[in-house]
Amino acid sequence: MDKTIELGTKPIAQLLLKYSLPGVVAMLVNAIYNIVDRIFIGQFAGEDALAGLTVSFPFMMLIFAFAGLIGAGGSALISIRLGEKDKRGADHVFTNVLVLSLLAGIIIFVLGNLNLNTLLKLFGADEVVLPFAAGYMRIVLVGMIFQFVAFALSNIVRTEGRPNLSMTAMIVSALTNVVLDYVFIGLFGWGVQGAAAATVIGQFLGFAILVSYYLRGNAVLKVHRKDLMPDLKVVGTIFGVGASTFFGTLGTSAAMAFLNTALQQYGGNQAITAMGAINSLTTIFIMPVLGMQQGLQPIIGYNHGAGEHGRTRKAIGLAILVATLFSVVVFVLLELFPSPFIQLFINAQSPTMPVAINGLRLTIALLPVVSINILGTAYFQSVANAKVAIFLGMSRQFVYLIPAVLILPKLLGLNGAWITTPLADGLAVITTLIFLIPVLRNKSQKEYAVK
Repeated sequence: MDKTIELGTKPIAQLLLKYSLPGVVAMLVNAIYNIVDRIFIGQFAGEDALAGLTVSFPFMMLIFAFAGLIGAGGSALISIRLGEKDKRGADHVFTNVLVLSLLAGIIIFVLGNLNLNTLLKLFGADEVVLPFAAGYMRIVLVGMIFQFVAFALSNIVRTEGRPNLSMTAMIVSALTNVVLDYVFIGLFGWGVQGAAAATVIGQFLGFAILVSYYLRGNAVLKVHRKDLMPDLKVVGTIFGVGASTFFGTLGTSAAMAFLNTALQQYGGNQAITAMGAINSLTTIFIMPVLGMQQGLQPIIGYNHGAGEHGRTRKAIGLAILVATLFSVVVFVLLELFPSPFIQLFINAQSPTMPVAINGLRLTIALLPVVSINILGTAYFQSVANAKVAIFLGMSRQFVYLIPAVLILPKLLGLNGAWITTPLADGLAVITTLIFLIPVLRNKSQKEYAVK
């Protein structure tokens, strides 16, 4: 049964709940698994091991940038094709996405292993934390092939009207990771290698669930043998639509590398460890908003393809309102009660504690409004306005954050490093509103053709 028709007929609030709630639940579980990962590392393997995971994070974000380029770009384009009632065109894009994901996974695995230590040093690893970071990444790279495919399929099944399937795959993956973290790190004492092994196994189970759906033959989208040779025109369009996700994630990777270097210079490994805890806590905010973003994409893409622009405006406005209310709650909790949250990762008596508390409070200063940039960028990507989406995806990191990281720590020391994040957040939100407000006021009726 084709469930995509409801995207153009059901009330927007119902659709947003149906499509976003599974994504939010899945992302929250994923956030919890990331936190548990770091809790086990911090408590059982020590602060240097946690610092090793922290410097691995920009490398992981670099990998996710390529996954987003293909997966997010492909799913947005498929949504538009389905909204246009072009089933054959949607199948053609789908097959190209799968082929690109397989190729990208193989290439990342090979290139990542060639100069791993050099790459990790660029991302801020010193001689103390390098063995932990390298031990973690060598195992994680093994799972790149099915991780890329799983990321693409997780986005695509939502365009088919199956958000619960995507949620199930992510929850199974995350819960498997948590259980194996306890076994591999807590019981076996494998440290960062145990965390990496748990991650890879969990990702494989999520991949298996998604692939089995298509192997059963019940899916809307089909793989056609004649589409297995990549269509360069379609590949170019996928990359164009997915470029905002790619550059946004790439910018996060680059900014984290610069930020880690500044933290190391002005705060040493204590600041790096503190950032590991802060990243984990802010994930509680980012993951649910990304879950809402994932639910929003097929709604906007389908209705844009069908010419229902009033429904797309209503969807983005409602999504921003809900995400902002949620982020305000998270902000208040973290600002008022930082110690209990930080102590999940760092011993209460550790001299790192005050560094982490101060860093957390400064870093999340503009957390309540960050969803405007995230969801606003997703809107322009979903309607295939590649130019605006790419600019918004790049602006926070490349235009605002990286220059701030290069300047403010030299002027203000460690505090300068911490406040670069809210400064970039504020400027990115203002930039997004410049483009988004005319849309919400129904003053921008321009259509963006996707061929």
